[in-house]
Amino acid sequence: MLKVYKFRLYPSKAQLTRLERTLELCRMVYNETLAYRRDKYEQEHVSVSNYESHYLLPQWKQEYPDLKLVFSQTLQDVQERVDLAFRHFFRRVKNGEKPGYPRFKGYGWYDSFTYPQMGFKVGDNTIYLGKIGEVRMVKHRMI
Repeated sequence: MLKVYKFRLYPSKAQLTRLERTLELCRMVYNETLAYRRDKYEQEHVSVSNYESHYLLPQWKQEYPDLKLVFSQTLQDVQERVDLAFRHFFRRVKNGEKPGYPRFKGYGWYDSFTYPQMGFKVGDNTIYLGKIGEVRMVKHRMI
């Protein structure tokens, strides 16, 4: 069973800037991955797997050096969100429901990111986030 805990963070101004930049870069990767998968299917009628899209990240890091400021597994999780959106889309098509093709995310519509396995460390009243730093938080329950 997976459990999720939410804690309130109190970042400094510099950390808040890095968090916002991370969200924007994650949104950019989401939109680029969605566009790549859509274009690949329209041009070559080939479906792109999640693992194939992970191979795009090193190329994009060369084109957009700011992507190096985001933890790598966070960017991979963004691409997994795109893959999940497509899986749900095709499931709805197969079941005859209203499908709803995955949408591009505009400014402000991408509001979370994930550290799936590592890159974070929870302390007593702080959490260390890779590439962001140690952020103050209120830990109101034990993990």
